[in-house]
Amino acid sequence: MTFIEFPIWQPGMIVTEARANSAALVGRTVFRATRDANQSISTSASANPDIANALSWETIGVDDLGGWSSGSATRYTCQLAGWYKIQAKAGFNASVSGTARTLGIFITGGLAPGGHFRTATTFTNTTHTRDGFLTALLGVGDYVQIAPGQDTGGALNTATGGIRPTLEIEFARPA
Repeated sequence: MTFIEFPIWQPGMIVTEARANSAALVGRTVFRATRDANQSISTSASANPDIANALSWETIGVDDLGGWSSGSATRYTCQLAGWYKIQAKAGFNASVSGTARTLGIFITGGLAPGGHFRTATTFTNTTHTRDGFLTALLGVGDYVQIAPGQDTGGALNTATGGIRPTLEIEFARPA
């Protein structure tokens, strides 16, 4: 299936197979990945998300545009310019230490504006999830990573099972 960039349907525009395929992407999940094994997340005094803790994806459920590579397992690389809805979730194993769990959505190595999500509380010995959502304009070659943060004073593993880390990306509309 071929996808092309086009601004939006215009009067008199010829409907081609590639244009119809690209229009059909609107509202469609184009990437979904999960982290099924624990990943160690280092601590920081402020619990801010750190790109050094970017999650490495193991199970790729959907990759319609071919943006993921095992050689860069922490990244989804944009193949078609447009607006994307990015839904990210990180689950943390139980710990009574620390006062914050965070999640950051990074675009091409930088924390996206509005892409820092934080839970500040007194934690009990239960697992905890932190999720975040934003819509971003991505160009071809831009890449998305998510990185959790925490402040337990030591490394803390991501959770497995139903609260495992997840990244889901939906094509919202052409650029």
